[in-house]
This record gives sequence, structure tokens and C-alpha cells, in this order.
Amino acid sequence: MHPSLLTTPPEILEHIVLLAVLDSPRGPPSVLRALRLSCRILNETLSVEHNPHLYLMLFVHSFDMSSPNRHLPSPRLSALALEQELRTRYIALQCIRRKNFGHPDLAGILSTVYIMFLEDDGRNYEQIAGADLLGFLQLLLHDCTSQDIAGKNAWPLENEVNTLAVALLWFITSHSGLRQDTQLRQRSIDILSCYAYAGFRYPCFTEPENMFYSSDKTKLAISNHGTYPPPRPTAMTVRYFGDQTRFTLPPIAPFAILSQFARAEEFPLKIPPGLPANRQEALMAGILSGPTKEDIEHFNANCNTRLICSRSSDPPVDGLFKSQTHDPDRSRSLTSVLSTAPSYYVPGTLSGHWRGSSMMPDLYFYKSMLSSAEAPSTLVSFGRFPLYVRFREYYCYSPTTPVPVEEGGSALFNAFLPQGCRWYEVKDGIELVGKNNSFRTKYVPQRNSPQCDAQDPSHDGEIRDVIIVGETEEPYASAWNGYNYVGRIRPSDGLVILMREPHDAHADQLGRALFRGYVISSCNFVGRWRSLSTGEQPAEWECIFSMSKLASTS
Repeated sequence: MHPSLLTTPPEILEHIVLLAVLDSPRGPPSVLRALRLSCRILNETLSVEHNPHLYLMLFVHSFDMSSPNRHLPSPRLSALALEQELRTRYIALQCIRRKNFGHPDLAGILSTVYIMFLEDDGRNYEQIAGADLLGFLQLLLHDCTSQDIAGKNAWPLENEVNTLAVALLWFITSHSGLRQDTQLRQRSIDILSCYAYAGFRYPCFTEPENMFYSSDKTKLAISNHGTYPPPRPTAMTVRYFGDQTRFTLPPIAPFAILSQFARAEEFPLKIPPGLPANRQEALMAGILSGPTKEDIEHFNANCNTRLICSRSSDPPVDGLFKSQTHDPDRSRSLTSVLSTAPSYYVPGTLSGHWRGSSMMPDLYFYKSMLSSAEAPSTLVSFGRFPLYVRFREYYCYSPTTPVPVEEGGSALFNAFLPQGCRWYEVKDGIELVGKNNSFRTKYVPQRNSPQCDAQDPSHDGEIRDVIIVGETEEPYASAWNGYNYVGRIRPSDGLVILMREPHDAHADQLGRALFRGYVISSCNFVGRWRSLSTGEQPAEWECIFSMSKLASTS
């Protein structure tokens, strides 16, 4: 009897298919489709029902499994579920590769790719890059800012497609891509600027910023742009490992801000003539504060936003590998399919040294945006100002009672700490004392407790609250002003709220500020800051910031 594929043992057929996949790892395994279409016997032999191990191996060879293994219960990872997820991902990648902007479920396609990034340990990125996601997004985002039929400038929408497109643009951004086309980079900056700067239209938060705990009730403010915070798409249903799954959309602003900084950082700060060469020369000339040439050179070389797609060869952040650094971001989007309680903030994430910058729009330009129902036809340039901070975390463990959270809209403007609350560094932690000694409690450094569960403090030893303190250390304080920071982590989504004050209590010109943002991918603290001189909502003037964590600085 002559050898035939029909008489080949199934394990040999499986081996043939896997060798073909290894030889051409990007895209769907064309040899499998060809074999299954050749005849009924091979179709049955290579089906998921008769050869589940083949589909497990196909998934493992083509995509990353460590994140699904960490988060999904074992029934969600059956051979049938893997086969269905393979189909979902290959359909999404094919849509990206063919630049099918008219796909009837384009938001679902982009959400699949977004989840692949959150679960990436290397293989997922190779599949996405092979589909030319960057080229797809550049064409898609070009249509985000358009003119309406009356010829007036329309604000870009924060819908499902635009939100995911801007998020994916950040994930795929690389140094080589940024330097390829200066004209294209400027066009991207123009598109992203509205999302990044217009906080009155595009909030940075998954929930209203004036709530510390989740609630269905929130007080809305009114501006020329409608209610604040404005309505935005919050969730959609996606197919994930074979099941219809609730997917919570991230806010568009943090990713627009990250992309804005990555592109602006391609233009380093210029060194003004006449600056002292270094701090020693400045002191000899009687100059006690302000930047030197050395300070600006250090900032240009060391304070750039950390790109995600270039991190495969970087050292792990806090000992975590790539997909683990995305776990809090994944928790915010896929809470409904977690096998354990969600962890929106991993203790120890902020502890360490952070470097970055803020970009401040011209006050009059910002007020003109705030007062106009139209988007600006042209966008002005914004300068960057360096940020250097060392953060420390202190914890309240059950059964200790945490610092109370005051209700009302004004609580936000004191970083959700009670008015009149004072804190002092003591042995092994910090002590917080309420106004008129209304409370006194101690927060301590991190123990070996992996879970931040402020919403379920029923077990002794679990974290009930996190206080963040920080300061600008020397020599950076002498160059760029010194500040102190204090604030809390919102338990419902991991939002970081910090109040900043100058070291020198008499330096009124520096002002007090409120920082609000998320730590994205465990390495970039990004958001907006506003002055605390007024409590208006939305803010009369807001700036954006991005800080990246130095490796191994916890």
C-alpha cells in the first residue's frame, strides 16, 4: 500500500502542521486549512474534537499563554476555547493586515488586538507587528479629526473605535517609528492634542474623579461643552476564549497623553546661552537655584517616557515580566473573567524614583478652548518642564482603621485626605493625625501581602488603604524647584490622587497642585494636574504629565 496522508497517524499530521507553523509563525497556519479542505477524512482527523492537543500547541506556538493561565479558570482554557480564540485573533489580524476599515465590528477587532497587547510576552507582539498595525492606525486616525457639513471644526469623538485606536497607537509606538517621518509625527501630535489637553471633554478617569468609592451618584457640573464629567463609552461585549465577555473601555486621554509625550520628546530642550556649566560653577557665581547646562543635558537623556513595544530587552519592572506589568490595566478592562479578586494597583508600584515632565498649554489658549464649542483649527506648541520625584508607599493593614474619607466634592482637592489632617514620619512608618486630634493612625511600609483589597477588609493583614508620599530630591530640587507630594490610591480602579506643595512654604509663586492619573504598564505614571487655587469643575486650566519609573528603584 502506497504511503498516503489518509493513512498517516494523527500525531504525525500534527507534527507536520506544527513544523509548518514554526517555519512561518506569523498569521494563520495555511497548511492546516489546506489539509482540512482536501477531504472529509483529514478534516475530521485535524478537527478540534479529534485532535485537541494540536490546537493547544498551535496557540502556544503562536500566542502568549502566561497571562491567560494566570487569570482564567481552567474551564475557560479548554481545547475548544483555544480553537475559538485562535479564530478570533486570526480574523482580527487579517482585518488589520487588509486595512478593512469598513469591517462591521471594527471595535471588536481592535479590542481583540488591545487584549493581545495586555497579554503580550513577545509572541503576541510579533503577530501584531506582522499585520502592520501601525500603518493601519495611521490611516484610521487621520480621519478622527474632520469637519462637519457646516465647515466648522468638530471635536474628535471618544467612541469605541477611536479610544482603542489611540490606545493601540501607544502600544505600537517605537523609537524607530517615531524617527521615520517627521511630517507624519506632527500630524499625529495634532490629532492627539485634543484628546490629551481638553480635560473638560476627555477625562482621564474610568469613574468621576470626585468619588473615592464607587457610587451610582455623582454631581455633574455644566460647561460650554455640556455636563462634566461628560458621557463616554464605558463597556462593550467582545468574544474572548469562546465566550461573550464584558470589556470595559479605558479612557482615551491617558494613551493620548503618553503618545503626545513620546512624540514631543523627539525634540530635546534647547540649552539657553549663558547658563553655568554645572552646579559647582553656578554656586561659585552666586546662583543658588535654576538649571545648568548639565541639568538640561541630564533631563534630555534620562527623562523620556518609556515605550512599551521596546521593552522586550529591557530589565523587568520590579521583577515583573512584560504581561505581568499589564495586569492592573487588564483588570480594569476584563474584571468579569478574573479567577481571583481584581488588583487595580499592585503594592510597591509607585515606590522608587520617577522622572518625566509636564507640558503646560498657554493659559489664554486653554481658556479659548474651554469657552468654544468648536475644536481649535490650529494647535500651538507647548513647552515641557522636568519632573523628578521619589515616591514612598505606606499601608493601613486590617484590623487598623484607615484615615477617613470625607464626602463631598471638596474632598478631591485635598487628595481625599481630611481637611486639617497632618502627617509625620515616625519609626517604621508615618503617623496621620486629624484636625483637633479627631483621629490618629499609623501607616507602615509594605509587608509581604500581595493583594490590595480596600473594598473587602474582612481579613486581618489585608491592605485597607495606601498613602503615597514623595519629594523632589537634590540636585534636582535646586535645578527645577523642590516639591512635596501626598495622596491616596482610589481602590475602585487604582487612580492615583496626589497633592503637590513646594518645599518652601513661602514660595507662593510655585502654587499648590493636584495630580490625578494612572500607572500604565507598571512603569508610566500619566495624567493631568491642575492648580488648587480654585475648585472649579471642570478646571479652568490643566496640564498633562508623564513620569517613568527607574528600573530597580523600589
